[in-house]
Amino acid sequence: MDLELYRTFLAIADSGGFTSAAEIVGRTQSAVSQQIKRLEDAFGQPLVDRSATPVSLTEYGKSLLRPAREIVDMHDEAMAMFRRTAFEGVVVVGVADAYVNRILKDVLIEFRNLLPQGTISIVIDGSLDLSRRIANGSVDLAFVTEGNCPTRGPVAFTDRLVVVGPSAVNLSKVDPLPVAVWDERNQDELPLVAALEAMGRHYRPVCVCRSVHAQHQAVTANLCVAVLVEGSMVEGERAYLEEDGFPVMKHLNIRLERSYAKRSHVIDRLEKHYLDFFARLSADAAEK
Repeated sequence: MDLELYRTFLAIADSGGFTSAAEIVGRTQSAVSQQIKRLEDAFGQPLVDRSATPVSLTEYGKSLLRPAREIVDMHDEAMAMFRRTAFEGVVVVGVADAYVNRILKDVLIEFRNLLPQGTISIVIDGSLDLSRRIANGSVDLAFVTEGNCPTRGPVAFTDRLVVVGPSAVNLSKVDPLPVAVWDERNQDELPLVAALEAMGRHYRPVCVCRSVHAQHQAVTANLCVAVLVEGSMVEGERAYLEEDGFPVMKHLNIRLERSYAKRSHVIDRLEKHYLDFFARLSADAAEK
């Protein structure tokens, strides 16, 4: 549907006449009349009572009034965002560092597919810090781990924490087990410690780094194993699972959090688009 038809319809509703509406939209009265005729033909119902003075809307026209305003307002807001300077109209999307390998490329591609003229600002951080950014409005949407921070958004996808080791050499039988650790505050490493104690295995921290990327590098360098997200494994890694004597450390829900510090139809659409996209991915994976 031509957006200008809605604009003309709203001009008539607001001004009460074809002549005044023509002045508002910058068209001739004849052109305005033709546009309303096209709109009525499209809906198959009379929208304007031309016999009344001033012109009034029919019941069908009254029912169209609200959705027509929403359509025009949504379009105008989106266009205004893209006409601003480069850094005034960006959508800020956060991705927890644990999932960068798994979803960042898709996050960027799907943004481009939905908003080809838009600007996306990516923030990579831990789930807790992203949750704080969501709360203060500096991030619009963020993929974060349930349980690692306060969450209320819908689940976007699931994953699991596993022991990840190099694929080139098998470190699962090395005693003590060489391990990459975050620091003493990382709760995700506690299940590994408990599992190793239950197995009667010793371990030795050989790499301490507060970076998921660095831990992947340490693993692919054949230096150690690490507790990492299975879906974010890179080339040169494999999961050490039951056949290697290790259990799954933790099942994860990754939620898409939304900041309500500002209202935006663009962010609403992007949120729905991401949720639909990851739902399709999960459905496809379940069928395989």
